[in-house]
Amino acid sequence: MSAAFKPVRHPYEDALARLSWLDFQQRIASHFEGLGYFVECTRAGDPVERGFDLILSRGDETLVATCRHWVAFQVPHDDVHRLIGQLPTAGATGALLITSGEFTRSAIDAAARFRHVRLVDGRALRAMLGPIEEPHGFRLPPADSPIWAPVNTGRPVHRQATSRGASRAAAIAAVAAVLVMALAMLTLYTWYIRDIHTDQGGDVARARAVYRHAGVAPAPPPFAPPPRPPGTGATP
Repeated sequence: MSAAFKPVRHPYEDALARLSWLDFQQRIASHFEGLGYFVECTRAGDPVERGFDLILSRGDETLVATCRHWVAFQVPHDDVHRLIGQLPTAGATGALLITSGEFTRSAIDAAARFRHVRLVDGRALRAMLGPIEEPHGFRLPPADSPIWAPVNTGRPVHRQATSRGASRAAAIAAVAAVLVMALAMLTLYTWYIRDIHTDQGGDVARARAVYRHAGVAPAPPPFAPPPRPPGTGATP
C-alpha cells in the first residue's frame, strides 16, 4: 500500500471482514438481486477499462458499483473520481462505491458534490446485508481453548540461548583444533628442516674423511675457479 493511504479509525474484526474478495462481491450482488435488480459482474472481464465491479439494472435505472473490501485502509477520493468518470461510458444513471471499511474525509466531500454517487461504508453495509456467517464454516475457538493460553516466552528464549551457546562452543572448538593442527605442522616442519641440515652436515664430514683416507683432495664445488699450481703467486 502507498504511504498516501490512511488506516481505518475503527477496524472491523467480524465475519464480513474475513470474507474473501469474491465472496464479498457475491454477497453484495445477491443483496441487490433480492431487491429486484439484474446484476452483471464485470470484475472478471476488463476491470482496468471499466473501473467498476457490478452493473445493476432495474427498469430504467442502471447503477454501476465498485466494491472495495478494505478493512485496514480508508478508501480515498481517487476512487470516487474514477467512478464518476465511468458513468457516461456505462450509460449509468447512478453509481455506488461500497467498502467494508471506511472512506476518507476527502472521498466523502467529493461524493457529496455529485448527487449521482452514493457511498456505502462498512457500518451501512453491515446494516444492509444483515448477519454474515463465518466463511467456510470458520468458528473462533472457545474461551477455554489452549490456543488462547498465554505464550510462555521463557522456554523458547532458553532454547534459543542454549542453541547460541552450543554454536559458540562448536566454533571455539573448531578454531582450537585448527590452531593445534597448525602448531603440530610447524613443529614437524622445524624438526624436518633440522634433520635435513644435520644429515647434510654428516654427509660432508663423512666425505672429507674418505678423501683424507684416500690421500686425495675433494672435488671443488661447482662453478669454483680451478686451483692454482703449487708455487705460483698472485698475478700482478
